[in-house]
Amino acid sequence: MSRWRLFQAALALLIVLTLGFSLISNWKEQQFVISELKKNTTTEYHRVEGYDQHDLLPTCQELMQQPFSPFADGSFLTRITTPVTWKMRRDGSRELTLPTTCRLKRYTAEEAGQCLKKKHLLFIGDSLSRYSYLSLAYFMEHKKWPPRFGQQTPCNHVDEHGEETCSKPNEPNVCMEGDWQTGEEEGWVPFVQSLGGGTDGDIFNGRMEVPSVRGWDDFRSVSNMQYVSSKEDGRTKLSYVGESGWFGRLHPITGWNFTGCAYNASCRYTPEQYEHNKKRLEANDFDWEYPLITDALGPNGITFHHQYSHTNYAFYNRGLWGRLPEEKAKMVMELLFKFTGSEKKGGRCFFRSTTGCIRTKTNGLLNWEHGVVRKASYHAGCEYLDASHLTAEFTTMIFSHPAKKNGDERGTVFWDAVHYQPWVYEELNNMQLNILCNAQN
Repeated sequence: MSRWRLFQAALALLIVLTLGFSLISNWKEQQFVISELKKNTTTEYHRVEGYDQHDLLPTCQELMQQPFSPFADGSFLTRITTPVTWKMRRDGSRELTLPTTCRLKRYTAEEAGQCLKKKHLLFIGDSLSRYSYLSLAYFMEHKKWPPRFGQQTPCNHVDEHGEETCSKPNEPNVCMEGDWQTGEEEGWVPFVQSLGGGTDGDIFNGRMEVPSVRGWDDFRSVSNMQYVSSKEDGRTKLSYVGESGWFGRLHPITGWNFTGCAYNASCRYTPEQYEHNKKRLEANDFDWEYPLITDALGPNGITFHHQYSHTNYAFYNRGLWGRLPEEKAKMVMELLFKFTGSEKKGGRCFFRSTTGCIRTKTNGLLNWEHGVVRKASYHAGCEYLDASHLTAEFTTMIFSHPAKKNGDERGTVFWDAVHYQPWVYEELNNMQLNILCNAQN
């Protein structure tokens, strides 16, 4: 063998040894970094499917809590540029994940109660907001989320532990008014009576006041609710104000004053009380009435302000009633900013975009909200919680009213044309808790 070939062989061997030594050194350095990360965090790092084994995702909480964090407000969690994946579960439900961004925290009721201790959350909107509100209130009261699916006989939803995840036949789901319907009778009356305490405290153990009643159409309705957790659980207050009106013609905001029964778990809503309120509705006998939500939030909404005073976090959604005009959007969000004391007291106000279904896709609502309303929200000093982006996948599911209950994928997501199965509200509320609570130490 010539000297030249010997030199080439030696050079090749030297290169191989150098590369091998470099790879081993890099591997050892990466293992050291991983071990140090594990020592200095309470969370577990793990491989994410589709990533190299050394690509690590931090928790969303860690991103938001780090010193001088640019992510502290959590706005990136629902931003339209943040990829979203709904990870399938065995029972047909799904888990909301952010596969390339961070790992969402799964909040326990105790952690949520500590975060929201003595806080007042106000939800204003249509029935989509109402079910999200009821899901969170149930979580705070019962220390668990509502069953993932409504009533089914037989129940076709079984989780990885072999447990059925449907509501039991004698326990209708708070996120599904349809569960309360019996025969030809509409489900609304027994639904709101049970929420409001019935004759013995019922679902919320007397901690939810529901001065609500429905007339012959949505125009003649009152749909307001207030829940207060126990003193031991931190006295978190959750309020809901219903807004209605098809095709942009909003109906007046009306209601009756809360008595405060939620504070001492003495709320009841008997058939006699419901009939009494129904007569008051028919006589237009209200404790307060405002032409629009802007009037209620404005300086002349004195009674409204008193009923929903000291609001720390407010969420407004126009919902399926139609597009929120640009000038109206500016006015509502500016008033909501003042109402929550966001400028001085550290409150937060959000426009919560409308959750996705085939109707929101065909009427252009999602694009309108993301363009016009999002801009108005930020201009006012509020934030934009993009629920429509999180649920965009569900807009592709074929319309069916009512949704089929068995053997149909759409039926695992929707229980009617536009309302979700309870597990979707659980995931959206957990995201909401990540936004509100992750940045707290």
